[in-house]
Parts: sequence; C-alpha cells; structure tokens
Amino acid sequence: MPMDSFSAPDFSLRQLQYAVAVAELGGFGAAAKACGVSQPSLSAQVAKLEATLDVRLFERDPRQVLLTPAGGHLLGLFRTTLSAGAAVEVAARTLQDPYAIPARIAVIPTVAPYLIPPAVEALRAAGAGPKVHWLELKTRVAEEALSNGKVDAMVTADPPACSGVVVRQLGWEPFWAILPPAMEHPQPVSLEWLSTQDVLLLEDGHCLRDQTISLCMLPEAQESPFRTTSLPTLVQMVASGLGVSVLPAIAVATERERAQVTVRPFSTAGIGRTLRMAWREQAPLESMLVEIEGVLRRALLTNPFVVRRP
Repeated sequence: MPMDSFSAPDFSLRQLQYAVAVAELGGFGAAAKACGVSQPSLSAQVAKLEATLDVRLFERDPRQVLLTPAGGHLLGLFRTTLSAGAAVEVAARTLQDPYAIPARIAVIPTVAPYLIPPAVEALRAAGAGPKVHWLELKTRVAEEALSNGKVDAMVTADPPACSGVVVRQLGWEPFWAILPPAMEHPQPVSLEWLSTQDVLLLEDGHCLRDQTISLCMLPEAQESPFRTTSLPTLVQMVASGLGVSVLPAIAVATERERAQVTVRPFSTAGIGRTLRMAWREQAPLESMLVEIEGVLRRALLTNPFVVRRP
C-alpha cells in the first residue's frame, strides 16, 4: 500500500493519555498530578483533542467531571491505541537488547510466595537474562491488568477468561489435606471423612477457595465460619485446632515449617489444579516470556510435594 494512502491523525498519544487519566481519576487536577504536568496544560490538550475529534468527551462542572456517552464509547479505543504505542516502543528497544525491558508478571497469591523465590534464584544464577517485575494479584485483577496492558503475563490456576491470549501449562499440582497435629484421622484422607469436618477456607475472591469447594468438598461438608486472606494464616488456624483445610502442593513444604500441622494426601486421584501462564497474542516480549515460562515450570517441578508424596 503506498504511503500516501495513510493519513496521520491530528491528535497525539499524549492527548489520549491525558484523556484516559481524567476518566480514570475523575478530575483534571488529579490527572495532571499523575501525569506530571500542570492542570492548565493538561486541560488545554484534552480540549484540543475534543476539537480535533469534534466530540465532547467530558461533562465539566465545579464539583465533578463525568465521561459523556461518546467519551465512554471512545475510552476503550484510547486505551488500545496507547497499548499499541507502548508496544512499538518496547519492540524497538528489544531490537537492541532483548532483556532491556523487564517483564511485568502477575502471580496469584496462593502461588506467588512459593514459586517466585525459586524462580528468582534460578534467574539470578543464570546471570544475564530476563528481568522480571513480579506483582501479586488475584485472578480477576490479573486478567484485567493483562487485558489493559498493565502486565505482560500472568500465572493463574484457572483458565483465563479474557480472549486474545496465549496459554501455556506450567504443570499440575495435587492438593493436600492439612489437619491439627493431635487429630485422629485416616491416611490417606478421603473426601467422605473431610465432609464430616469443619473445613477452613480462604475468603471470597481466591480461586483456591472455589477449587477446594468444587474438588474436595461433598455437598454435606461443613464450611467453617472463619475466613482468612492468606494461606499462612489459614495454616496457623488449622494448627490452633479451628478446623481442617486444603493446601496446594507448592505451599506444603513452606507452610509445614511455619506451623505444627499434619499433612496427608487424598485417597481420591486427581485432586489438584493446573497452573498456567498466559500472555497477550503477539506480545512484543514473547520470546522472553517463553524463557521465563521454562524457568517457572522447572521451579514448580523441583518442589518435592508436586512430584512425590512424603
């Protein structure tokens, strides 16, 4: 296609960035502060964008700033355009050095404390190689961050609900039953026995809670009224005799050292979850993400509770 068939837009990525900031932060003052510019300068650029597009993006009054219906319709396109612009910059920089830009990887809370440390150690031991900024995010937040370009990849246990992503399986890990140290119990633990106990679970929003309910709890099982936000606290509650619970294999070695609990396998085969890594299709850092995927897979398989039972 000849170059003269393309028409360059009369607005800039900077103007789109300012408009998105106003929409997300709810005001011109907050947006100017976040973007590091003066409010008059930002307001002028947004007004220029509106004039160029011949569309009113915001309703302005002394109390608040609201997106117009037209502004709401265009906001997603603004974000997509900004992500594309960032991808151009990333791709250009990686032509010089494939490791110049750190990969931003979100990891769910029930995996992050146990998989990130051995992965960091492996990356450090390899010397020159990928650099990673790790973020601990719940599944839904991680998916939103991946879709919006705020992270480059995510590690989750549920299949991604967002479209347009590449998904790689890191491996399957079994679940283990954890019990107070003085409790009498069968070995291995059956789902029927578990259904007679008070089962401690994480709070809503953790995928491990949903997986535990769907895989390990029969309809007659009693869910404990206690809730917790993290696996370490959950294990401490079990150690105190408040109930029994379930741990993913990747967490067993670390948490058993922190608390006096009994760890037992399940008698039913296939009780566990698959860990996955996902990134956007045609991501500019894809070659580096594939390399990091291999590091994470090897780190997972070095965990003794993932590959064998005690």
